[in-house]
This record gives sequence, C-alpha cells and structure tokens, in this order.
Amino acid sequence: FIPCGGRPETIHDGNWEKLFDSDQNPTARVIIEGANSFISPSARGKIQKKGIPILKDSSANKCGVICSSYEIIGGLLMSDKEFLQYKERYVKDVLKILEKRAVDESGLIFQRYRQSQGKKLYTDISNEISHEINELTDKIYDYLIKHPDKIERPYYSRILLSHLPDCIQKRKKFRDKVKYLPLKYRVAIISTEIATRSIYQGGFEAPFEEKLEQFARHCCR
Repeated sequence: FIPCGGRPETIHDGNWEKLFDSDQNPTARVIIEGANSFISPSARGKIQKKGIPILKDSSANKCGVICSSYEIIGGLLMSDKEFLQYKERYVKDVLKILEKRAVDESGLIFQRYRQSQGKKLYTDISNEISHEINELTDKIYDYLIKHPDKIERPYYSRILLSHLPDCIQKRKKFRDKVKYLPLKYRVAIISTEIATRSIYQGGFEAPFEEKLEQFARHCCR
C-alpha cells in the first residue's frame, strides 16, 4: 500500500484496524508512506506490531527532498539554455542518484531491523537514521564553516564533485563553475555527502576531526 496523497493522519487510532480483514490478516504486505504524516504515530506502532511493516514518510519521501536540491544546483550551474540542452541527461543522472539513495536507506533500515531481531519498529529505525544523518551533517558543517580552507583540499573537492550528477562532473564548463558556488552551499553539500555516506556505511566515532579527515580522504577514491 503506497499512499501518496491525503490529509495528515488519514489513518489513525480509530480506523487502523481496517487494514486487516475479518480474519485479522493484513490486507497489505507493507506500507510505504509516500504522503507526509498519512498515518498517526500511535497507529503506526499498532499496525507494525500486528504484522505490517511501515516505511515512514521521512524515508519514503527523502528522494523528493534530494531532488529539490538538485533543481537548485542545476539552476546555479547551468543557464536556462544549457539546462534545456542537457535536461534529459541531467534528469537521468539525478534518477540514478535517487535510486542509489533509496537502496542505501532501505537497506540500512532492514539491516538494523534484523540486527534488533525484530524488536525495533521500522519507523523507529527510520527516525534514528534521520536523526543520525542530520546530527552528523550539522556537526561537519559547523566544523568546516569554521575551517573553510579545508574544503580546498583535493579530497574534499572530490567529495563535492561526487555529489553532482554525471553530466556536471564530466563537463569542464560546469565543473569550473562549482568553485564559484557560495561557500555555504559547498560546505553544505560536502557535509551532507560525508554524513550520508558515513551513516549508511556504519558511521564514525570520536575523535571527530581525525575520523572526518580519514573518511574524507578515502570517501571518493
């Protein structure tokens, strides 16, 4: 069941049991919450405990948020004429990135579910992952914005480029524009890319600065 529209908390404590038939069997194998807050938090828990896994909105909609960021990047690095010229390729490249992110996100959710031996709810795991990525992104951003010289190092430049669609990476006229992006944009991209890759690969612990440098050096080899 993939709800992609509707009022918040359309499914709630008063009607969630309708997802089960008269014999109390699930009527859906899994729910992918495409619409924001389609299911109330308490109903999510009850549904999962009765046998239907839920991939909550923060994970199911993540690619929509990522896609919006690439719209902004495209607008900053390409003229209207260039965008129309490369639009088909750019869209294909972004879809490839989104597919990779979706695989990484869902893979980590199911991995942690197995590690918990089914004791954690899928939605709780999704919340954990979002919190970890956001927290680490903020930490890296705060560090790099105070040390802007670091992002000029080759390995940080590689991380920045690796975040971009292939048609940007492989064309010099676009690559050359990347260094002119506002500092906060470049730091945000690098921070997001490192944090996301790190959490999907298991994360890293303190000492923060040392681990950050080690991860950055080996991230895009």
